[in-house]
Amino acid sequence: MAWTPSALAHAFPEREEPAVGSVVHYSPQRVRIWFDSRIEREFSVIVVKDKNGNKVSGNTSIDPKSFQMLEVVLQALAPGTYRVYWAVVSWDGHRTKGDYSFSVAP
Repeated sequence: MAWTPSALAHAFPEREEPAVGSVVHYSPQRVRIWFDSRIEREFSVIVVKDKNGNKVSGNTSIDPKSFQMLEVVLQALAPGTYRVYWAVVSWDGHRTKGDYSFSVAP
């Protein structure tokens, strides 16, 4: 009798916009993160905060065509550093989360 372990599929970011650690010269309108597998809409979120911990982002939405891109609309951002917090659940139920920063130049 052969035993094959089931694949554990966790969703991890493939690309971010603005990119991790980047410096942008304009206030981005949104943050987008593309993941390497499909994610659950109801359990996935992006929150962006300023240096004082104030939330500067709106509601999270997901690309309904691929279910692999998550985005959130931003308020107009002043120059400074911002932290992006994300948490997703892949379609097989595995949860991953992380954070990164980007800066808006003066």
